[in-house]
Amino acid sequence: MLSFRGRASLARHSRHSVVTRPVTPWVQGLRSQLKLSVGPAYRVGEQRGKCKLDVRFEDGSRKTAVLPIPWLPAQAQLIQRAVEAIAGQVAMGLPLADAVATYAGATPAAPSAAAAPIQAQLMEAWEAFGHHKVRQTGQIKPTTWAEEYHYTAKRLEQVADAVNAVELLTRAGEAWKPGQRRRQITLQHIAAMLRWACSEQRLPAEQWQPPADISRFVGTRVETTTERTPLRDEQILALLEALPADAAGKRWLFAFQLMAAYGLRPVELSYLRISATGELWCDYRKRSGGGTTQPRQLRALHPEWEQEWQLRERIAAGDALPPDGGGYGNAARRYLDRQSVWCPMKAAGCTSYSFRHGYALRAHQAFGLSVRVAAKLMGHSVETHVRHYGSWADADTIDAAIAQGMKFRQLITTAP
Repeated sequence: MLSFRGRASLARHSRHSVVTRPVTPWVQGLRSQLKLSVGPAYRVGEQRGKCKLDVRFEDGSRKTAVLPIPWLPAQAQLIQRAVEAIAGQVAMGLPLADAVATYAGATPAAPSAAAAPIQAQLMEAWEAFGHHKVRQTGQIKPTTWAEEYHYTAKRLEQVADAVNAVELLTRAGEAWKPGQRRRQITLQHIAAMLRWACSEQRLPAEQWQPPADISRFVGTRVETTTERTPLRDEQILALLEALPADAAGKRWLFAFQLMAAYGLRPVELSYLRISATGELWCDYRKRSGGGTTQPRQLRALHPEWEQEWQLRERIAAGDALPPDGGGYGNAARRYLDRQSVWCPMKAAGCTSYSFRHGYALRAHQAFGLSVRVAAKLMGHSVETHVRHYGSWADADTIDAAIAQGMKFRQLITTAP
């Protein structure tokens, strides 16, 4: 049996073992820092989830105070600064309670639940705009959103730290030269999203309502005198003949035949249909500063290409076209760049649009069509046609037109 002294010793040991807690590394580090900066008289611990400050004075007395700081590892630096500030006040003669009150009054209140960062707000508004246009109203096709609007989303994310609509539009357009088509499209998309988001009160209108006219952000492109380089008939046939006979080659052969025969823009490959009366139509609508083009009926130049290649029948049968990753223009460029027969044509200035330019040249040189008719067939205005092709189309047809006029005059003057 233990003696009274032994039981007392055991009791003291038991009490000590109960109250002693392991010191976590962050607490140990904090106390070490405070010992160096303000001395061992200032000790910190926990009381009800807050930081408790224990101060031992020269006369041996102690005073404690609870600081308005959570007892958490993430708050270690804030606790250290608070204790150092309070120790400085006490050293100047201020009572501990007053020093703590002074610090607590100077401590900024915890921030309220702030709005999400503006980058997140803008991107959330963009996603909601897409859902509205694609799923709710159907004004934008899912494929168009995924392909065309994808580029705008990437650019918006890069400049989404702008502070208002003017800065956002200004910075968004800086990725391209003034007046460039991609710049115009991107800014139109962003402005449309901002108008919708403001009208839906997703963004504050006083900050994010864009100007009604965004032309100053788009800028004006300086027109160059670089001519559109057409693919001539013999070049088209040589290119088609040289394409690989694999599955990809057959799909691109079909695509290039369509572009050559009907003067299509690459993007228009996705918008072809045969009407109930057997006519071939392109439903693509191109938006530009001059307005929006209308769907048009397609007519082949040369008609024998259409028949020989069985283009209408293959469209009606749903023959496969190549995948349009990144848009048919970029996909065609990537494919053509891998073909050796294309190298001299590319060196001469040809692009995937040169099938379309060849159609324009054919319309004037081989068929003698007027600018008005050729523009109608190609789905753009007379002004656009003259701007793009006037430098060579008119020059190539003027002699033929005069010769035709001479024949007409001869018929008139010799008629009885």
